[in-house]
Amino acid sequence: MLQTETEQRIIASAEKLFYRKGKAGSSMQDIADDAGINRTLLNYYFRTKDQLFEAVFRKALSGFVPGLASLLKSDMSFREYMPRLIETVIDTMLENPQIPIFVLQELSSNPDRMPQIIKEMGIDPAVALKKLESEQSKAPGAHLAPRQVIINLLSLCIFPFAARPVLTEIFFNGDNAAYIAAMKDRKRLLPQVVENFI
Repeated sequence: MLQTETEQRIIASAEKLFYRKGKAGSSMQDIADDAGINRTLLNYYFRTKDQLFEAVFRKALSGFVPGLASLLKSDMSFREYMPRLIETVIDTMLENPQIPIFVLQELSSNPDRMPQIIKEMGIDPAVALKKLESEQSKAPGAHLAPRQVIINLLSLCIFPFAARPVLTEIFFNGDNAAYIAAMKDRKRLLPQVVENFI
């Protein structure tokens, strides 16, 4: 469904305020004021802050989740898919540093909604698990359980962005450029690390 210009402006204002002040610290009136509209018009588009947060959350995920879902459904093996997943997630987090905050807020306020939205966007974990199990069955030796591999992969990609302020200060002495360079380097390093889990 196409969004009106007013709706896009509301979502942009909400995104900015949620990122800066958090969902709890941003009132509907704050969002209306930032968008340059009255509260009645805001309520016409979004009756609750929860609905507005979901719209912002969906916008944040829509930039990369459908592409990853399409690649996952292709004939690509898990080993081929993994570096693309890592690169896409890291690039997305660098371009949209608010996403980890939105994810954490959503998980704390409405934990059931996030899996539903991700599935609606086409991500089917069963496909990834099946591809990984197939690859592991072809190689001798002990393997880390497929679910653990994927959990480790996602954690290694996302945690450094969720903890960005702390990591930047502690490990990079507040040097944001050094932090960003290190995150870009993870696109090269992480496939090698995850390969050991497979």
